[in-house]
Amino acid sequence: MANVNIYPDHRDILDSLVTSSKAKSVAASTKTGPFKEMRDAYVFAASLAMALNQPTSMDKMPASKKDVLPIQDRVFLGADGALEMTAAVALTSAVPDQAIEDSLRSQLDLLASENLVEQLALLDRYAHAGFEWLLKHRQDESSIRDLVMSTIDTVECAKREVGDESAVQDPLLSLLDMMIK
Repeated sequence: MANVNIYPDHRDILDSLVTSSKAKSVAASTKTGPFKEMRDAYVFAASLAMALNQPTSMDKMPASKKDVLPIQDRVFLGADGALEMTAAVALTSAVPDQAIEDSLRSQLDLLASENLVEQLALLDRYAHAGFEWLLKHRQDESSIRDLVMSTIDTVECAKREVGDESAVQDPLLSLLDMMIK
């Protein structure tokens, strides 16, 4: 069984982002967070780092799994956007200094593989970076909702090639729609 993980350093920001009467923390039970479940906050953090194209490097990821808050794959993949985010991260994860053909081959192999553990470990790097970004910018905002709205406003859409007339879909737009409902 595979898991995504929320590390102890991010527990406070997670509790602020989540509103749940089932939560053990006072922050989550105060019902000020914009997300109903931890998995939704995780998808938001991962999508933030993906939009910024800034995952945490492998050597900066916490080595210890002590006090990590795991979310089982079957629970996590039920979140809106979780499956798509997992596939997108696998498809956009290029290895530096690797030939384009080799990089594409390894990305497709990862996506096609049954190794969900490896895919979710890669996704953890993005979520970790997203939670770090949120922690860093939290002090600039008066509330957690302001932080989320400011984050959505700050992150730019992916750049397109000149002459591409297709509509650009902001990666955080669907999360904003979920929060408003």
